[in-house]
Amino acid sequence: MTYSSDIQSLNKERLENVDISKCNFFTQFPLSKATLKGLKMSGYTKPTPIQKLVLKPALQGQDVVAEAPTGSGKTIAFVIPILELLHQSKVSMLDGPVAIILTPTRELSRQIFSVFAKIAREHRFTMMNIMGGKVSVLKDHEWNSIARANILIGTPGRMAQHQTENSLLDTSNLKLLVLDEADRLLDPTFREDLEVILQNLTPDRQTLLFSATLTKATDQLVRLSMRNPTIVSVNNKTTSACSTAPSNELHTPDELLQYYAVVPLEQKLDTLWTFLQSHCKKKIIVFFSTQKQVRYVYELFQLLRPYFKTLQLRGNMNQQKRFQVYDRFANSPHGSVLLATNLAERGLDFPNVHWVVQFDCPHYVEDYIHRIGRTARHGHTGRSLLFLLPSESSLIDILAKHSVVLRPVKFPESRLQRRVSKESSSLLARKLELTQSARLAFSAYIRDYCLMARINSTKQHKRNETSGVFNAKALPVEKYANSLGLPFISSLPKEYLQLVPDAVKFIKSFPTVVASSSDNVIQLSTSTINDDRGDELSTVNSESIPSTSAALVAVKDDNIDNTDSDDNLLVRKPLNTFIPNSSELKPLDLVENSSTDDENKNIQNAINELKTSGKSTNKSKKLGRMQLAKRELRQKIRSHRKLEFDDEGHVICEKIGDIPVAKPLLIADDQIEVESYEMLNIDKERHLLHDIIDKEDKKVWRQRIRERHQAERKKLKEERRKLSQSNGPKIRLKEHSSDSNIEESE
Repeated sequence: MTYSSDIQSLNKERLENVDISKCNFFTQFPLSKATLKGLKMSGYTKPTPIQKLVLKPALQGQDVVAEAPTGSGKTIAFVIPILELLHQSKVSMLDGPVAIILTPTRELSRQIFSVFAKIAREHRFTMMNIMGGKVSVLKDHEWNSIARANILIGTPGRMAQHQTENSLLDTSNLKLLVLDEADRLLDPTFREDLEVILQNLTPDRQTLLFSATLTKATDQLVRLSMRNPTIVSVNNKTTSACSTAPSNELHTPDELLQYYAVVPLEQKLDTLWTFLQSHCKKKIIVFFSTQKQVRYVYELFQLLRPYFKTLQLRGNMNQQKRFQVYDRFANSPHGSVLLATNLAERGLDFPNVHWVVQFDCPHYVEDYIHRIGRTARHGHTGRSLLFLLPSESSLIDILAKHSVVLRPVKFPESRLQRRVSKESSSLLARKLELTQSARLAFSAYIRDYCLMARINSTKQHKRNETSGVFNAKALPVEKYANSLGLPFISSLPKEYLQLVPDAVKFIKSFPTVVASSSDNVIQLSTSTINDDRGDELSTVNSESIPSTSAALVAVKDDNIDNTDSDDNLLVRKPLNTFIPNSSELKPLDLVENSSTDDENKNIQNAINELKTSGKSTNKSKKLGRMQLAKRELRQKIRSHRKLEFDDEGHVICEKIGDIPVAKPLLIADDQIEVESYEMLNIDKERHLLHDIIDKEDKKVWRQRIRERHQAERKKLKEERRKLSQSNGPKIRLKEHSSDSNIEESE
């Protein structure tokens, strides 16, 4: 340890003489040969402005808070200090974790791990990527090997779980903690996990914070136990003490062109489709507010067969599938569109992204900055487009206060392709899963929008300056539902009804389906509905449609779990009921309002009777062996058992298969009903089958084999006996033959 401390003191003396303004290459910094070689092999020779500002104080062991635009090279800025620290300390596998890097998402953690793998190829350190979503084999390997890793990269939740549950993890030798996307990690979402992590770390560690927006993070530096941190920013290229907070300005890359378009809510999908089709050879990321929107638009675009390749990335996808989507989009040179949630807005480095489209208004100004940061990275040019509703145009003024200027752009009505709004309704009619997905997307967007609008009426609106942008009363919910392909609104989220109580008039009930089996026709009888003009339609209108069509049954949104899952959507089956085949109820007849109560009552009674009888005619789904076995267990059925009774109804014996059970196991006459309702005892059944039934079954099997062999031997013996009793061929010599010819005769 004395040798390593001498090296560290020597390097600190060399760093004091370094003038960062003159350091145009990494070789001008006092770095190890292994680090310089790894940087050169990875293609990094010149440091970026943020790397120049961070390297000197970080290599000297100071706490650093760094703010820089996205794509400016913040990852390399903390990778180099970590490698130099481990190199100078001469750590080995036995020292355990020396550096921990926390990220808000698994994709970002995986990306940082790959950067370490490239630059640290000449070093001899161990590192591990810890995160959830792994298969059991990799999870066990992570659990047992974490104590031997010198660098840990992962998410706060997984790290906190290891510190509280894994006794093998020892962080007593930890010297450096890095928080990438620190403003996100300091949010209430990760607060509990971050507090657990900090409680188990040594207070004399070095801490590095990195993000593109750190205007709010400086208020929470005390929680991180940072000692007089150096705050650096590439905007003014100066360092300052902790008392000086970053400016209110939000800086974006100079190579980025930013646009916005005011689009009505009902035209958003058509506008997005038109834009993507006209830029089909570009690489584009489209951000949505909710996961259900991403899923529906992805499924809808897949059916419309666009000119571009469509991918989706959302948090409720399988982890392996998320990584596959990440790799496919990153490796796509052009002609690819990624539909994503805020999961992809921070830190992810997708190369050569031409456009970033924000389909919905961002919740926070910081979200807008991070989303547009997926393009115009590493000096490349890029463009961004923001869709705003007419009621959300005040966001432009809010962004202007932060020195973010957007240019307006318009989509002419003549060039707008309305294929989505025209074909979505027919696609939803053919696919029930897509219809349910559309309903979930509609409810998720309205609910998310209302949650942001409610913040404006609480005390939290002072913290979020964009809360006044969201106005739930200005949403044309009925037109929006029609643009998604939904014919009407079956239900509205309670959050929306609390803000707009008059919106109950938009809710319309689903049609009741009645079918005629003889005419192969389904009748749709709708309840009283008010159209847009306020006129009341006829109470019951019947419309003939093919019987192969299906109708949806209304499902309240309150009964649907708000959390997404990657399983198949739950869709209720069509309700098929039958009506009497009589002249009174022809398929195309209208039920008049002037019908008497007796006639309506008789018709309803007939329909109710046939509803109950019609349920038995529905084809049930074929069950598998496991499902049949579970159903028998629920019904207390003893499989492969049978009781034999005499003429008087008394139990003679009980058999399992063809094996009679011993007398103690027989069921008495007065216990038959009680025994049949007892739960199945697995241990008793296993003992019975193994110790009794198997032995008897083997005896019966041996007896059958023995009888079969005896029958075969008896048959063979009988054939031999018949052969021995039969007369063979006779031989007679010819008298007038010189040659003794032999002639056979019967």
